[in-house]
Amino acid sequence: MTRLICLICALFIATPATATPPRLTQSEDRVMAATQTHIYVLRDIVDNLGSHFAGLHDQHLIEVALDTGEATRYWPLRRMTLNHLPENDLLVPGVVTERAGVTHAMMDILREIGAEPIWDNIWEDVPLSLHNGALMRGDVQLATPFGLRKAARAQLAILRDAYPPNETETGFPALDRIDFYDLYAPGDWECRLLRDRYAIHRATDRVTVAKLRCEDTELTGFWSFHFLIYDDL
Repeated sequence: MTRLICLICALFIATPATATPPRLTQSEDRVMAATQTHIYVLRDIVDNLGSHFAGLHDQHLIEVALDTGEATRYWPLRRMTLNHLPENDLLVPGVVTERAGVTHAMMDILREIGAEPIWDNIWEDVPLSLHNGALMRGDVQLATPFGLRKAARAQLAILRDAYPPNETETGFPALDRIDFYDLYAPGDWECRLLRDRYAIHRATDRVTVAKLRCEDTELTGFWSFHFLIYDDL
């Protein structure tokens, strides 16, 4: 992840004389609320468009089914164009212009669904870890590296047709970067288990929601998702 931090810093401190940076796409999920059947995550998607000074930033509310871990619905919240260099002054955050398209109000959706806001609330008697790319709980393997990739795709693929937006694809062939929506796309993943944990108690089980963040080895994108772990009560 050190490479990722260095690259992001370079994107913002570069001067107009520097070379064009690699195109970098980020998809970041944050759990906002839950019901007994679903969690609701705020997904930020940022695309630097291969530029130091401009980009896109979209936000969606994603519904993820607790029984399957699959994203089932989404609502666009904002579609933004970013300019970090207005009048030759480098600004972070930059100047935001809202792009056209239907959007929704997140709190109105959560209110209508009846979802309760949740926060990091887990106490682990046996800690989670990653070992050779596999998710472990103590000495028990919960998911293989391919299993984690499959779980990520179940949550990310819902936006495959909608994002990256069509207007960003011209001149950027798909082979230039990994397609993290595609389970079988070439390229290796490097994942990190984050501290974010959520526990949802239901009548017969407890669902632990654990956050992971991954990147491809060519450093053209990074993304996060939530792995669901079930314990009978």
